[in-house]
Amino acid sequence: MIPDVESVIAVTSTGEDKIIFLDRENYEKIKEIKLANPNGKCSSNNYFGPHGLAIDVNRKYIYTANSYNGSISIIDMITDKILENICVGTSPCHLGLCKKNNLLYVTNYDSDTISGIDLQKNMVAVQIPTNRMPHDMKVSKDGRNLYVSGIGSNDILVINTENNNVCSKIDLGCSAIHFKISKYNNYLYASCSKFNCDNKGMICILDLNENKLLESYKIGMYLSDIALKEKEEQLFVIDAETNYIYKIDINNGKLLGKAETGMFPSCIGIDEERNVAIISTHIDNTVEIFDLEDLKLVQRLQIGKDLNYISTLL
Repeated sequence: MIPDVESVIAVTSTGEDKIIFLDRENYEKIKEIKLANPNGKCSSNNYFGPHGLAIDVNRKYIYTANSYNGSISIIDMITDKILENICVGTSPCHLGLCKKNNLLYVTNYDSDTISGIDLQKNMVAVQIPTNRMPHDMKVSKDGRNLYVSGIGSNDILVINTENNNVCSKIDLGCSAIHFKISKYNNYLYASCSKFNCDNKGMICILDLNENKLLESYKIGMYLSDIALKEKEEQLFVIDAETNYIYKIDINNGKLLGKAETGMFPSCIGIDEERNVAIISTHIDNTVEIFDLEDLKLVQRLQIGKDLNYISTLL
């Protein structure tokens, strides 16, 4: 049992079908939950392949997008019980919890759709056609809009959560793998791949008030994820091809520092209170803790296989 969900870090182990929970104070493993099928299967595939996570702090539920068998698992973090597996589209990746309409959204990478799950009925309520290969997704601070990046497209889609229709597209000129939305202004910061960025990685900054691209900076090769430290006006991106973490000035794109990570860093989270970055590596199967001041590696944990998503609840 985890009585205080805000005191933990949750990590998906895609290769072992587990969610692993670390103590946020010392990064020791608290427990792990093995995914299973309490009410039958969504497919003949016995592997789940958990990718993205969403956590409902009030209900103390955790949701996983299971990319291998096309389902969403609902888990009670108090009892560790898997309450339900809900069938969605093919290769679900990332989740967005919208309290405004009580829907849990999931990107279906190989279906080119988003499923919206009614959390009162635990069933799919809406299917939304999207850009090609939808991957990352975020709900706006006011819950009115859903932003979606597609690895097979150059657009960030804007979806109105009231009617679940696409209301706008923002052209980046390259494909965004992951992105974050600012806590303090209405900007979106995206990490983009080399595939259609002239073989370079790209950081794109969007104005969500006007739905337009403000700035773009080239750096690295395959920027797999991005994190913000806005009070210090800094960006942190990880490069899955060069195996580096980059520290960047948020205003002008200037490189402030870099450090080598494990192989294929896949996800980064920032704990501003402790001034550290928490990085999962997909090939080395580690979680790495970096001091944000000098990018010094302070701790490396071997906790599972094919580590993917990190939720720091921050």
